[in-house]
Amino acid sequence: MRRFIGLFASLMWLSACGNSTSSVGLSTRMGGAVTGSALTRTSSQRLQLSNGITVDRVRLSVRELELKREGHHDDVSDDSDAGSDDDKTEFKRRTGPFLIDLSGTALEGQLVRLQDITVDVGIYDEIEFDIGKVDPEKATGGLKELADQDASIIIDGHIDGEPFQFVTSVGVEQEREVRFEIAEGDDQNVTFNIDPSGWFTDKDGKRLDPRESSARSELENNLQKSIDAFDDHDRDGGEDHDDDDGSHHDGKDD
Repeated sequence: MRRFIGLFASLMWLSACGNSTSSVGLSTRMGGAVTGSALTRTSSQRLQLSNGITVDRVRLSVRELELKREGHHDDVSDDSDAGSDDDKTEFKRRTGPFLIDLSGTALEGQLVRLQDITVDVGIYDEIEFDIGKVDPEKATGGLKELADQDASIIIDGHIDGEPFQFVTSVGVEQEREVRFEIAEGDDQNVTFNIDPSGWFTDKDGKRLDPRESSARSELENNLQKSIDAFDDHDRDGGEDHDDDDGSHHDGKDD
């Protein structure tokens, strides 16, 4: 009987250890990710790009962010898709949809905290995100305004002194291979980096006018290339793996 109680206690302890959780912060910033460089801001808190276009506000609809943990072949996802073959080989933590809404001082290049999520401790080897339209019937808060306009991204700004609003439903998806550990009680961080410096410039270096329909396709392509997400434990705006050895894997769709 005493041996049975001891075995039961050991199993309970192992079970508790297997289900330990920790917090991961989701953050975002405007600027070059690797260098951590900020962009020029005018006195009116507008983002001044090199071609004379200013950006006053940027909104993105993130349908889903997914963190995948390696080596847990017996685990399944904690969402409704738990029966899929993919979920039988990898533990996933999903969150979304949520809104990224940047204006004023948030355009200066510093890290802006979005939210915290709770995840199981362990080693994670992939970050995925999906920016896209949200069903208006399911959208709440600030997301509803984007959903009502059938939009995934809205950019407000000025060109030649005149205001503009660029509204697009373009999708942006990324699967990034990473390797970072989340320990119990740790405060790990994942950063969405948005680099607007090339949004309104074509391949020949000429300015793209967001008011002209002929510029839409190239502008949307620039948007897809400008958004990244990576592990950023030290919150310096650069991927931690890059800080270690300079390597970089870009999983964005072109």
